[in-house]
Amino acid sequence: MGLIALDYGKCSKCGLCVRVCPYVVLEMDPANGPRVVRDKCIACGHCVAVCPRAALDNNKAPRKNQPADTGTPFSEADSAWYLRARRTVRWYQKKPVARGKITRWLDIARFAPTASNTQGIVWLIIDNPLTIQSVARAVIAWEQSEVANNPNPFPIFEAQLDRYGRGEDSILFGAPCLIVALSVYSSQKRARENAVLSMMYAQLHAPSLGLGTCWAGVLEACVGAGWQPLLDVLNLPPDHTFCGAMVVGYPNYRYHNLTDREPLALIWAEPVTMPLSPEEKQS
Repeated sequence: MGLIALDYGKCSKCGLCVRVCPYVVLEMDPANGPRVVRDKCIACGHCVAVCPRAALDNNKAPRKNQPADTGTPFSEADSAWYLRARRTVRWYQKKPVARGKITRWLDIARFAPTASNTQGIVWLIIDNPLTIQSVARAVIAWEQSEVANNPNPFPIFEAQLDRYGRGEDSILFGAPCLIVALSVYSSQKRARENAVLSMMYAQLHAPSLGLGTCWAGVLEACVGAGWQPLLDVLNLPPDHTFCGAMVVGYPNYRYHNLTDREPLALIWAEPVTMPLSPEEKQS
């Protein structure tokens, strides 16, 4: 079929599919219903999902891959509680996470919103204990070099080096699994934004599987600095852009209180209007 398939017997020509299309790929033919007028479909699936009569299908976003939304929405209170209950986990049980569970967990992250639905995220999963230890050692070596040679190293380095010297994994926190987010896109801005959204989906989903997560920010900084010993251990695949990293595992401790943050800061914008151009004045 072409881009869309239409069941003319079901279509009421309500125009919802045309209205929700972000790239104006569709227009409404009063006689025959929606038709394709631009080759710009980003496969978001909105046209399929909004149709109240299931009259339209999209070759790039098939209805068969979009289950009917029959769930019960979170209440405001439940949603707020869940989001506040999520905490960063920095200490983990010495217990591996089954690869099947990792796969189920990350499978939800692929539904995260991305810029123009570009997606493109690939997950590099490191669950070998010796490799994880090598990653931590490489980052520690970088921190030691930074402290020795950089007059303004990151403030956290001193504390991490102190803990590591006492036998604690202050880099990856004893986590059994390191997740590296990669992108097939070379544009770092788009790749990073897409990865951050996907990683946040994963982190929010993790507690439902009994898992905890922590952003590996120092590791990211080490990669960004081009520290070769770490790059050698990570052995990143070619033609992929490094976007971020996090660790995951079973939390070693349970937190009994919800998170607190700084008070909400709001600025309500004053009304501002842009002057009309000469063309706009004429119209």
